Amino acid sequence: MDFFAKSDPVETIREHTEELFIRYEQLKKQYGNFLPLTERDWYLLKIMVLYHDVGKADTFFQNKIRNALGKPLLQAVSSFDVQHNYLSLLAVPVKQLGLDKEEEKLVMQAIAYHHERDRPVNVLEAVANYRENILPIRDELSTHMGIEIEEKMKQKRFDRIGTSQRFTPSHGPIFHRYVLLKGLLHRLDHAASAHVPIELSHDLAVGDYVNRFMERAFNGAKKELQQFTETNQDKHVVVVAQTGMGKTEAGLLWLGKEKGFFTLPLRVSLNAMYDRIVNRDKIGFSQIIDDHGETATGLLHSTSLDYLLDTIEGDDSRLEKVHAQSKEFANKLVISTIDQVLKFPFFYLGFEKEYATMASSKLIIDELQAYNPKIAALLVRAMAMIDEIGGSFLIMTATLPDFYYKALQRELKQPNKPLTYGEFIDDRVKRHNVSIQEKSILDCAQEAAEAGKKKKVLMICNTVNQARELYKEVIRQFYKEIVHRHPEVEEQIETQTWSEIHKVVVQHYPNVHLLHSRFTQKNRKRLESKIIEFAKSEETGIWVTTQLVEASLDIDFDILYSEMASLDSLFQRLGRCNRRGIKPIDMTNVHILINDVSGVGSVYDQDIYQRSLALLSEQNGLLLETKKHELIQRLYDEEALAGTAFKAEFDETLRQLKSRPLYEIGKQKAQSLLRDFQQNQVVPAMFLELDEVQQAINDWENANKRFERKEDIKRAKRKARRTIEQYSVSINKFKNLSISDFYGIKGLYIAECRYDTKLGLLTEEADGFFS
Repeated sequence: MDFFAKSDPVETIREHTEELFIRYEQLKKQYGNFLPLTERDWYLLKIMVLYHDVGKADTFFQNKIRNALGKPLLQAVSSFDVQHNYLSLLAVPVKQLGLDKEEEKLVMQAIAYHHERDRPVNVLEAVANYRENILPIRDELSTHMGIEIEEKMKQKRFDRIGTSQRFTPSHGPIFHRYVLLKGLLHRLDHAASAHVPIELSHDLAVGDYVNRFMERAFNGAKKELQQFTETNQDKHVVVVAQTGMGKTEAGLLWLGKEKGFFTLPLRVSLNAMYDRIVNRDKIGFSQIIDDHGETATGLLHSTSLDYLLDTIEGDDSRLEKVHAQSKEFANKLVISTIDQVLKFPFFYLGFEKEYATMASSKLIIDELQAYNPKIAALLVRAMAMIDEIGGSFLIMTATLPDFYYKALQRELKQPNKPLTYGEFIDDRVKRHNVSIQEKSILDCAQEAAEAGKKKKVLMICNTVNQARELYKEVIRQFYKEIVHRHPEVEEQIETQTWSEIHKVVVQHYPNVHLLHSRFTQKNRKRLESKIIEFAKSEETGIWVTTQLVEASLDIDFDILYSEMASLDSLFQRLGRCNRRGIKPIDMTNVHILINDVSGVGSVYDQDIYQRSLALLSEQNGLLLETKKHELIQRLYDEEALAGTAFKAEFDETLRQLKSRPLYEIGKQKAQSLLRDFQQNQVVPAMFLELDEVQQAINDWENANKRFERKEDIKRAKRKARRTIEQYSVSINKFKNLSISDFYGIKGLYIAECRYDTKLGLLTEEADGFFS
């Protein structure tokens, strides 16, 4: 008799278990010396592997699979719907395996909770199914699995897995032992189910690839920061470094030959980083294997599969496998957002998989300054937990709040690895001549328009609405000039609508653009590519943007106009002007406008903004890198911030995380808590009329009818959704929008509003240009 584990693809319990065992042996061979596990621990993990799915032999479960396969059903004496993981623990022959009480509890809990479904076991039902459905076929099952099966009913085992019995940090060293064993069981099980290896490109060292790149590009010369990180590979490292110090290479040199995770806050930055690392003309940390595609470097964020499908040639099934490898942390290096790998401080159901992976890995946090106080507190907590389990971390940041670093030092009271700190700031590169001006950025439209005829001008606002108003004002100034020189133009326009005015201006001045987050994915991608191309070209013109460009895009402009913001955000913006410090700075190239500033109290904390304004108020003229660093230190001084809401939010979040109960929330809830805000994808109703969208909706609705295999159905639906999402806009709230569900596609909504290809999503009527 066959005992089935899965129906799509068809797989027996033994076949699935053997897949886990192959990965177990690979993991032990490659990481046996890196993980803090004894030989006895590896033995316990082997038992967990062999017995974790034995409960699937339950007749009730087998009939579910047989029904899906169209096979005759078996007679089930007991027909309770019991999760197989709870039945599996009854099959373990504890005495024959020589387990002591502590080891028995480790094994029982790991097996019982290798599926975390927040559904407590009904002990009487589980006992009935095991006694009536499994024990009668014990010999046959034992032969099928090639292992001994417990012959007696051991109901008391359920006492060892009760909620009150689950392992917590209060249990001492056994907690980390349990986390490692259960987390590795998760990894083995998930990798086997996804049919991907547990580890890929283990023999490759990213540090070697960086060194070869440095030889090709810079004759082997390394900057001070890069030398520092490479020298301190065996330590936790925190570095503050300005733009142009070679942070990417520095981080990869710190990883050396070990498995690593490189995190950044924005998806567009991650995509660019991934491209740079795998590109053979650049760092080239890549290994292509026929069966697995790219194996050395993985990309992991909420839309990383879509990015791979859109940008890499190859069939969808192969790219899906590449993505699955990254999801299972199989690559030697994974480029990721923090919500994919650092949820474990929430102790969500199944957190052990992420946390255990960190025990044999090195983690890089880049651009710490981009995160709000809540996220920063979580990162500090995560760093302390990583040290506890045996991993290591590197924090690289342009600006580092003083009290963040002091909090990290306090959390690392007796660290397993020493913490070392370095600052890399160079005043020899002079980039910014700053003017603080008491006027609104809207008042600078005419001045900027004039400058944009000869220079590359970047204007950054704090909110989308302000950026949109500024863009319209810039267009107005260009239009006035055109009409002044060509009066007949005004006579040719009958209604002076926005679209007609804009059309006239771009005919004379084509490089006047607006970029913010409320464009459709399709338009935003086009605009982001366009601004990068413009920055590299010899062309002149104006781009009006939001803080979207602060850290995500590698651009360099001649002149910057910016609304006042918090100093860390503001100094990131300055990095988009005279980025390499090779342009003249005898004249002002950075204009900071401090009147009628948008986003204060919403985008930027009120206390931090006011302190930033006071600190910057007397900084007209040349602004050196050391001065920027000093101002940031003063802004975030721990004593000076005492009593502010900003610091209170950080302190309270850290306190809550340290006392957080375990096993209370699911993975998705943890992920949403870790993100700064919950994005909603809305499709303006006007796009529903497009043939491309109509066809995609039809493909989605009929996928179940057209295909039989689950993989083919999922692939068809994913393709249809990707097409629709090209016409979607990400928003944080549904303010001023009439919303309805999108034909049953979860997470997508239809918005009854207008959309303008030049202005983006319009939540309020704004058709008349001069209205």
